Amino acid sequence: MEEKFKRKERESPLTFEERLSTITSLYKEGVEGNQAAVQEANQLLEQLRLDYPDHPLAEAYHGGIMILIARDKTNPLERLRWAKNGLKLLDKAVAAAPHDIIIRSVRGRSAYRLPEKYFQRTRTVIEDYTFLLNQEDQLEVIGIDKSRLTYELGEAYRRIGRNGDAANCWTKLEQETQDPEFRQLLRQKLHSLEGKPAIEHIQANDSPESILMERAARAVGSALLRWVEKKTNKEALRKEPKKKKELRKEALRKDTKRKEMKKDSVRKKTRRIEKKKKPVRKYTKRIEKKKEPVRKYTKRRKASLPKRRIRNIRRFGRR
Repeated sequence: MEEKFKRKERESPLTFEERLSTITSLYKEGVEGNQAAVQEANQLLEQLRLDYPDHPLAEAYHGGIMILIARDKTNPLERLRWAKNGLKLLDKAVAAAPHDIIIRSVRGRSAYRLPEKYFQRTRTVIEDYTFLLNQEDQLEVIGIDKSRLTYELGEAYRRIGRNGDAANCWTKLEQETQDPEFRQLLRQKLHSLEGKPAIEHIQANDSPESILMERAARAVGSALLRWVEKKTNKEALRKEPKKKKELRKEALRKDTKRKEMKKDSVRKKTRRIEKKKKPVRKYTKRIEKKKEPVRKYTKRRKASLPKRRIRNIRRFGRR
C-alpha cells in the first residue's frame, strides 16, 4: 500500500483530501484490530503533518492512531507514552477547531476506549458525544451511528456514577430501536441500574499520571521478574552440560583418589614386609661377627705357639 501511494505521489501529487481519505480508511481498519493498517497510517500521518503542519484534522487522526498504537503495545510504559501523546494531539486539534464534527468524533471515540480508572477522560467523552448528538443532521453524512453514540454515552454516564442520565439514554434507545437483541441488551443494562441512586458517588482517584506511573512501575517490576526467571531458566539450560562435565570431573577425581589409596596401601604392605626382613639380616650379620673372633683366636694361637711345637703338630698332629 505504501509503495503504491509513493508511486502515485511521484506521478501526480495528491491533494490533502485524497491523502486523508486513504488515512481514514486505514484508521477504520485499525479500529477493527488491524495492526499493520495502524502502523501504515502512522507513517502516512507523519509525512502528512510534515507537509501540512498544525492542521487540525491531521493532528486529530494522528492522535487517534497513537492511541491505537498504545492499545497494541505490551509494555505499560510505552502504552502510557503513546496514549499521552495521542491525547495531547487530540486536545490540540479540538482547541484549534472546536466545531469540527470529525475531530470531535475521533477524540470522543479515542477517549471512550481509555479506562476511566487511570485516564479520567470520560467527561471528555460526554462532552464530545453530546456535541455530536446535537448535530443530528450531519451525523448521517459522516457515517456515524446515532444509536451507537447514545448507547456509549449512557455507558460513559454510568462510569462516573450518573445513573439517572445513563438510564435516560438507554430508555430512549429502547423505545426507538426495533432490534430484539439490542433491546434485550438495553433491558439488562437498565435492570443493572435498578435500586441505585441517580448520582452515585464514586471514589476519586489521584492524578492519572501518578496512577499510571505506579501501575507501569508494578507492571515493569513483574515484567522484570518474568525476564529474570526466563534468564535463569536459560542459564540453567546452558549450565546443564557444564554440570555434567563437572560431575564427570568429580567422578575422575574420586577414581584417582581410590587408585592413590590402593597404591598407598600396597606401599605400606611392602614397607611392613621389608621391616620384617631387616631383623634376619641383622642376625646373620651378628653370626658373622661372632665367627670372626674365633678365626682371630686361632691365628693368634698359632702365632703364639713355638716353632718346635708347630713342627711336631705338623708331623704327628695334636695330642
